[in-house]
Amino acid sequence: MTEEGKSAKLLPAVGFVLCALVVGLFAGAFIGRLSVSKTDGMAGAAIVLYYGLFGGVILVVGAILLVRRLERRGLLRALMIIGPLAVILLAGATWRFMKLKAESDRRWEIDRERYKQLKPTAPTAPVMFASLNTVMGNVPTTDEARDPVLGLGMAAPIMELGTFHFHGAPDLDQLPGLFRATDSLTFAKGEHFIDITSAPPWFVPAHLKLDYGLLLLKVVTLSRNWAEVEVNSIDGTTRWVDRGELHFETWSEFIINVNSVEIIDTETNPVRLKPLDHAAILAEGANALLVPLAVRGDWLMVSTDGLADRIVPTGWIRWRDGERLLVRYNLLC
Repeated sequence: MTEEGKSAKLLPAVGFVLCALVVGLFAGAFIGRLSVSKTDGMAGAAIVLYYGLFGGVILVVGAILLVRRLERRGLLRALMIIGPLAVILLAGATWRFMKLKAESDRRWEIDRERYKQLKPTAPTAPVMFASLNTVMGNVPTTDEARDPVLGLGMAAPIMELGTFHFHGAPDLDQLPGLFRATDSLTFAKGEHFIDITSAPPWFVPAHLKLDYGLLLLKVVTLSRNWAEVEVNSIDGTTRWVDRGELHFETWSEFIINVNSVEIIDTETNPVRLKPLDHAAILAEGANALLVPLAVRGDWLMVSTDGLADRIVPTGWIRWRDGERLLVRYNLLC
């Protein structure tokens, strides 16, 4: 082939290869989407991307080989077939992207307007300071006392957000931003710590000591986007909240991070050598502040320093029994 023929063939050849790349990317991504499920999450997106790139490489290689064999006239005919297909695919992808972006912008605008219109309920009674030990100490001792529910763990509202929203029973398949809150807490940064500026009158958290940054709620139900929290540790009232507005710790994570624990019944739950009910007893542990070191199921490894002379430096106690805590925990001492 002459130099003039090669030059005339260059432009359609480049266009043909680029169109083949576009078609290959879309074809590979389509096949990839058929091979993954919605539950694959980010792994599914990576698989689709891999298929797309693989399809693009295959068609580019095929297009280069075909360019070397075809004359300019044949190449133009092939380009007239694959070119419109590539344009249609690009146009469709652009339209879909703009549609999704417009929907995202619309939801963001609705959410912004909802937050502007939301007026937190001012308290008609002061916010109560719950015990700094276990929430079980807040349960009333009357005949109507409820059975305490241990729940899944503890959660701390992100006070830096300024507002913590409460919802009624939501549709768990939907995002919290689509629902109007029924009530809220509001926070403001004071001279030394973040303080509550307004709260519902029924708000009695499990723990509240804002000068130490403590505001904890017991979590009883958890979904991907929602959490049901106990907002009154006396009567067990619960509300649903946006999971993105709080930090959550399971009970196992929470108990290992407290300052110390105290055994409620030292006769039935002494400090043992191993996490076994028949293991040797190291100490009774009455009135002792035990420092948690590790957790294994219902057993908690604690430091035995100060309990007695010449015993091993650690022991094990049971910290829960089903829905019942077997220890009192201390957050500050």
